[in-house]
Amino acid sequence: MVLVVLGGPAATAVPAATLRWKLKPGETLHYVMEQQTETSDKAGAQESKVTLSQTINWGWAVKEVGPDGVADLNLTIDRIRTTIASPIGVFTYDSDDKQEPQGLLAAGLVPFLKALVGAPFAVKMSPQGELSDVKVPEKLLQAIREAGPAGGGGANIFSEEGLRHMITEVSLALPKEDLEKGKSWTRQIKIPSPFGDMTLETVYTDQGPDPSAGPDVERINLETKVEAPPPPEGAAFKINAQERKGTFFFDNAAGRLIKSQVAENMEAVLTINKIEISRRNTATTTLKLESDGASK
Repeated sequence: MVLVVLGGPAATAVPAATLRWKLKPGETLHYVMEQQTETSDKAGAQESKVTLSQTINWGWAVKEVGPDGVADLNLTIDRIRTTIASPIGVFTYDSDDKQEPQGLLAAGLVPFLKALVGAPFAVKMSPQGELSDVKVPEKLLQAIREAGPAGGGGANIFSEEGLRHMITEVSLALPKEDLEKGKSWTRQIKIPSPFGDMTLETVYTDQGPDPSAGPDVERINLETKVEAPPPPEGAAFKINAQERKGTFFFDNAAGRLIKSQVAENMEAVLTINKIEISRRNTATTTLKLESDGASK
């Protein structure tokens, strides 16, 4: 009766969990990544907007797993669908479509995208999910060199550095320590930008088991702070608003990420020769495990 009056029995503490990726030689994990970005620029009376919509089907083929748990993987894009809308036109590409798009954007992008599909990225993954030793296939490097500025330059996905960043960020890196609800850990990375490397400091926080996502599934939230590089001489750069948040769902029994979503928003002003250029960028990236097991 006392227990009922006080609200029932005391809550059972959730034990700390050791989260680890558990990969097996010969299996292939099939993920689908969807990206939506919009970039708006305004300089005086001139305004422009570029949107990108992209769906990437990934195959993670596990080749070997060493005694230390470090796995050798081949990450391969099986299919890519891209739509880019910009002031100079609309570009749409599907690697499964035999008819290739035409136009100015297509001339620079199609050869690169064709080289991207089916090219295996050799990587190593630790039991904590850290990806390292990323090897960009030579045919992709050649496509980047041949595309030149028409292929997008060096500060986005259509570049060697952009590809390395995309590969290393597709995983969820876990800490070596046990996790319990409320515990956080930090990871810092650098990504290329037109003015130099931007520093992203991401804080991950364990939210504990999430039964709504399935048994043994741990929910992890992230929040990121962005530090921009110094602008060129004679210019000024100010970030007026910035937010990057996301959620990961990790199946600890199976030892793999099952889905994630990261949304970001940034508003900034660049001043060059007393001319203000304001930029607003929004992006959403989702990743979902479609299937795993033997190679298909």
